[in-house]
Amino acid sequence: MDPAYEGAGQAAGMEIWRIEKFEVVKRDPATHGQFHEGDSYIVLKTSEAPGGGELSWDIHFWLGKDTSQDEAGTAAIKTVELDDVLGGVPVQYREVQDHESKKFLSYFKKGIKYLPGGVATGFRHVEEEEYETRLLQVKGKRNVKVRQVGLEKASLNLGDVFILDAGLELYCWNGSQSNMFERLKGMQVAKKIRDEERSGKAKVIIVDGDHCQSDRHFFEKLGAEPGDVPEEAAVPSEVDAAHERKADHEVKLYKVSDASGDLEITEVAGKPLKKDHLDTNDCFILDGGPSGIFVWTGIHCSSDEKKTAMKKAVGFLSQKGYPNWTQVTRVVENGETPLFKQYFSEWPERYAQVGLGNVYTVGTIAKIDPNEPFDATTLHAIAEKEAAKMPDDASGDVKIWRVEDMDKVEIDEAQHGIFFGGDSYVIQYDNPGANVKIVYFWQGLRSSTDEKGASALLAKQIDDEEFGGSATQIRVVQGKEPEHFLRIFKGKMITFSGGKGSGFKNLREHDSYDADGTRLFQVKGTSEVNTRAVQVAEEAAALNSSDVFVLETPGNTYLWFGKYSIDLEQDFCRAVSGFVSPDSEPVEVAEGSEPDEFWEALGGKGEYGSDRMLAGVISKPARLFQCSNATGRFLVEEIVDFAQDDLAPDDVMLLDAFDTIFLWIGSGANDTEKERTLQTAGEYVETDPTGRTPDDVVIIQVKQGSEPPNFTAHFLGFDPGMWEATNFDAMRAEIEGSNPEE
Repeated sequence: MDPAYEGAGQAAGMEIWRIEKFEVVKRDPATHGQFHEGDSYIVLKTSEAPGGGELSWDIHFWLGKDTSQDEAGTAAIKTVELDDVLGGVPVQYREVQDHESKKFLSYFKKGIKYLPGGVATGFRHVEEEEYETRLLQVKGKRNVKVRQVGLEKASLNLGDVFILDAGLELYCWNGSQSNMFERLKGMQVAKKIRDEERSGKAKVIIVDGDHCQSDRHFFEKLGAEPGDVPEEAAVPSEVDAAHERKADHEVKLYKVSDASGDLEITEVAGKPLKKDHLDTNDCFILDGGPSGIFVWTGIHCSSDEKKTAMKKAVGFLSQKGYPNWTQVTRVVENGETPLFKQYFSEWPERYAQVGLGNVYTVGTIAKIDPNEPFDATTLHAIAEKEAAKMPDDASGDVKIWRVEDMDKVEIDEAQHGIFFGGDSYVIQYDNPGANVKIVYFWQGLRSSTDEKGASALLAKQIDDEEFGGSATQIRVVQGKEPEHFLRIFKGKMITFSGGKGSGFKNLREHDSYDADGTRLFQVKGTSEVNTRAVQVAEEAAALNSSDVFVLETPGNTYLWFGKYSIDLEQDFCRAVSGFVSPDSEPVEVAEGSEPDEFWEALGGKGEYGSDRMLAGVISKPARLFQCSNATGRFLVEEIVDFAQDDLAPDDVMLLDAFDTIFLWIGSGANDTEKERTLQTAGEYVETDPTGRTPDDVVIIQVKQGSEPPNFTAHFLGFDPGMWEATNFDAMRAEIEGSNPEE
C-alpha cells in the first residue's frame, strides 16, 4: 500500500491527493476545491449510510487541461491502487477540467476554482529569483526549435516568432512572415513560462500583424527603436552569424561508460560530430545548448550507464544556466530522431540504384535561392530509408500486455500480432542468446491520454522487474512501427479499430471492436515484413484497386482482390482471415465480380481508387515530397516510407503516382509555395529520365480535407477525420483571457 493512503476512507468526508513527481501527496483540507490546470488529482468521497451504517466510496481522478501525459497515467494507476486498498468496491470516475460530472461538482459547496500552472514534475526545479530579461527565438516547421538569442534588435526577423521574457510581462512577437507552427509554439511556450515559472503572475502579450514592427512597449522592453526588422530571406547579420558560430562551438558529445570498472563521463568531441563517435556499448550525452540536450542509449549499455546519463543530462540545465524549459530527450540506438541527427555532419545513408546502375546521392533534394532558377532534375534521385541495424533476428521470447483499467493484462500468445487502435500495449522482448532485451510500448492513434501515459509507466515497471532496468525502452506509434518490431510478429500484424473500455464511468464501458457485425480491413505492403492489415471505414470509398481487403459481414467473410494487387498481399490476406473472422470460411472475390451482399454491406456501390495509375504502385511505388519556403528559400525534400501524418498542413506536398502527379495543398500553405510547387511538378515531368512526358501525366491539385479516392489509395488506413484545423484565435483568447488581472 502506498503510505499516502494510510487511513484513507475510514470516516465519512472527502480526501484529496495531488500527483507530485509521480507520487501521491495528500492535500490540506483548506485547499479542497482548488485545482491547478497543470496537475492531476485523486479525490475520495467517503459516505456513511443513515443511522451509522456501512461506508461506501466514490473515487474520482481529475485531470487538468495542461497536465502531462505521464501525470495523467500516474493518476489513473494510483486510483486503481486506492481502489484495491478499499477492497475493490468503490465506484471509479474520470473527471476532466471543464467537463466534470454533477456528482463531482456537488462535493464542493462553494464551487471549484481553477488555478494556472502546476507542480514541478521532478525533473527540473525553478528557484525563486529576480527575473533577468531574455529573448527567445521560435523557429522551424515540423520540428520547431526554441533557443535563446542576443537581447538586441539585430536578433529579430519577420520570418520567426520571438518571446521577450521581461519577468512579469511576456511578449509573444509574431513576425509577419512566421508560420502557424511557430506561432502556436510561441504561444504555448509563453503560456508555459507564465504558469510554471511565474506561478501564473505574469501577463502574456501577443504582438502580431501590422503591430509587429511598431509596438512601442515591445521595443522599449527590448531597448530599441521600432521598425526596420529584416525579412527571413535577408542576409544574416554579423550578430546572427556570430551566434550560430557560438552555438556550433558549444555543441559537445560526452560518453558515459563503466568499462574501466568505475563510472566515468568524458568529453568525446565537439562539432563536427560523426555517427562513428557513438558506441553501442555505452551511453552518450549530446549537449546542444539551449536548443536541447539528448541522452543517446546504446543497445548494449549497462543499467548504471543509463541512469547516470539521464541524471547528468538534467544537471546540465543548472550547471550551464540553460532555460528551465530546455528539452532533455532520450533517444535509443536505431531510433534516432531527425532532431538528434541534425547535429552530426556524417550520418551515412544508403540509396537505391536507378536505371543501369547510376547511383544518386540525396540529402535535401533541392535548395533554391529565390533569385535563381530551379533544377528539377535533382528530384529524380531516389532516396532510400536508412536500413535499420537489427539487434537480432527477432526470434526471441515475447510477452504482450494490453493496458486495461490502467493495469497490464497479458495477451494470449495466439493473439500476438493483433492490436486495437484505441488501446496501448507493452511488449517484452527477450533474446538471452543475443543479449537483447527490449520493452516496446505501442500506442494506438485513438488510445486515450491515460492509457498512453500508463503504457510508458508500465514499460518502465516491466524493465525494472524483469530486466533490472537494463532493457532498451522504445515507444512505438501506430503506423510507424520499426522493422524489428514488425519482424517479431512474422508478417502477421492486424490493427483493429476501437479498444477496450478503460473501466471509468465517463468513458466507454465495453469493447468497441464492432457495432453491426460488419468490418472492413485494408491489406497493403511490398514485402513480407511491412505488409499488414488495418481496419478502415465500412464504405466503398475505402477500397482501391491496388490493395486487398477483408470484408466481414454477418453472413460471409469476403477476400476482395483489387485488380492491381500483388500475390504477397493476397497470401497475407488468406493467412490473417482466420484472425479477422475465425468462424467463417472466406469467399475470394475478384474486383468486378462482387455479389450484391458485398456492396450492401458497404452501403452500396460508390467511387473508389481504380484508375490505371494504380497498376504501377508496386513496380513504381509512389513518392512523396514536401515543398516549403519556410526558411526563406524554396526547399523540396523527399519523405521516405511515408504515412498520412507526414502531410504537413502548412506546406504543399507533391505525390508522384507516376501517371498522375498530385499537389496536396495544406490549409496553411502560402501562395509562393503553391506557385513554385506547380512549376516544379511540370519541370519534374519534363526532365524525367524514364521517358514520361507532359502528355502522359496528369497534374491534379488536391485540397486538404477534400482528398479523392485515387489520392488516399496510396496511404494505409487513410483517416479523413484526421484534419482538425487549429483555431489560433481560440487559443489566443484562452491565453489572454487567463492573464492575471491588472
